[in-house]
Amino acid sequence: MKKFENNIFESTATVEYEDSGLKGILTNKGFLLLFQKTANAHSAYINFSFNDLIENDLSWIILNWRLQVFHRPNRESKVTIKTWISFYNHIYTLREYEMYDENNNLCAIAESKFCLFDLTRGRIAKLPENIGTMYGTIDKKVFNNDDLPRLADPTTYPIFSDKYKVRRFDLDANMHVHNLNYLNFAYELLPENIFYGPEFNNIEIFFKHEIKLGQTIHSFLYNDPDHPNGYIICIKNEDETVTHSNIKLYN
Repeated sequence: MKKFENNIFESTATVEYEDSGLKGILTNKGFLLLFQKTANAHSAYINFSFNDLIENDLSWIILNWRLQVFHRPNRESKVTIKTWISFYNHIYTLREYEMYDENNNLCAIAESKFCLFDLTRGRIAKLPENIGTMYGTIDKKVFNNDDLPRLADPTTYPIFSDKYKVRRFDLDANMHVHNLNYLNFAYELLPENIFYGPEFNNIEIFFKHEIKLGQTIHSFLYNDPDHPNGYIICIKNEDETVTHSNIKLYN
């Protein structure tokens, strides 16, 4: 079921096996995937999705994610997702999300920052002047913030690092590493007891430079000084001269 009323796009979904992980409950990647699918459906509803943009060599890309989880729906349960645009300028839009379970309990909130990418020129493109009319906007934020920040590189020493060569199955239709695969890279650095323990209920992801096929990335794990038992993951290129992404995981 999908509907678009009062500038809020709403859809329902089922928590599938691949979204639920070992414990049978929705994972952080599953939350972000369902939110992203709903954003795509919203854009398709107004004829401004990837399939519409590709004719002009344009595509949507994500600059930031932020997620906060309150409780996790079980596998095969139904959820309702609401999304809307809270802000836009000529460069990017801010999109808000809420997910509710079958009893109308709020499961999670999220926010993302989107921009258009010119596939021919390989750079960010200007948003159309009528973007606000197309989507509509609502002056409602799920977080108490004005914007999603550019997460800075950590200044402390890493506690672990690892290298990985990007493969074809890591890529999306833009021929860059898919934004949710950055979360996979981050999780691979976690200690085993943390990886198999309860998931973090807060995630922040800042995408700085795209990662392409054949690149070797060098990822670093840090303790988060602002959140006890939290972590920061910094993903760089092989010689550590370019930062591709910074990710925060905490409770």
